[in-house]
Amino acid sequence: MNQGPFINAPFDMLYERLDQLYEKDLMPEIYFDGNTLDTYTYKEYRTVASGLKEQGVPCTFHAPFEDIRPASFDNKIRKISEKRLLDTCQLAELFHPGTIVCHTGYWKWIHYEKLDAWLARSVESWMKICEAAQKNGTRILLENVFDDSPGVLERLVKEIGPDKVGICLDIGHLTIFTQCPFQDWLESLGPYIKELHLHDNHGVFDEHLVMGRGTIDFNPLFQYIKDHGMRPIYTLEQHREEDIEPNLRALHNFRETFGV
Repeated sequence: MNQGPFINAPFDMLYERLDQLYEKDLMPEIYFDGNTLDTYTYKEYRTVASGLKEQGVPCTFHAPFEDIRPASFDNKIRKISEKRLLDTCQLAELFHPGTIVCHTGYWKWIHYEKLDAWLARSVESWMKICEAAQKNGTRILLENVFDDSPGVLERLVKEIGPDKVGICLDIGHLTIFTQCPFQDWLESLGPYIKELHLHDNHGVFDEHLVMGRGTIDFNPLFQYIKDHGMRPIYTLEQHREEDIEPNLRALHNFRETFGV
């Protein structure tokens, strides 16, 4: 598995600036939102996918997440959410991404009274989506967002099956939305972590800063990776173009320091 690092890249931006990606020798984690899926044609997708293949540039995917609720108790919302995710899986046939990162749509303050029912619906939806991803040669990874502990994600992976789904651990989200010790997250989800979303913040907002420009201590993460012989995919999620190079340097320094 190619560990990257990959750089978050919305498809519409990638489509317009593909040559710049090649010039800077970058690998994208391509984000498809709903508008993208409705706007671009198969021919346009194939043009980008063919260009990446010709240049020998691997990629990963990030599926739509805004308003996506694959376990919604409203069946119409659930159906369209599943369709958005399945449409993304279909694009994997062209791009051959290493992984597809998805959000679960879990909100504790909404779902806590119906957690078991939400989990049952969630597992049912993700089974379909994971099978579609596997059919197209890739794998679904579930990302922590508003999760205040690792328990729900751990249950999802175990019930869906670790052979079908894994975890993308987002360090920025974890820092903002949880009081649960970082070590507990690693102990619960460590065996399932296949990708990391790396960015920094000051513990209040999801700022997507360069690593080292916020207050997150990344040392325990890289020490855990080293101690457990992990080989995760590294994805950098800065939101400003001028932050790409410094974030690449920051990641290189961490990996060099810890030998990972």
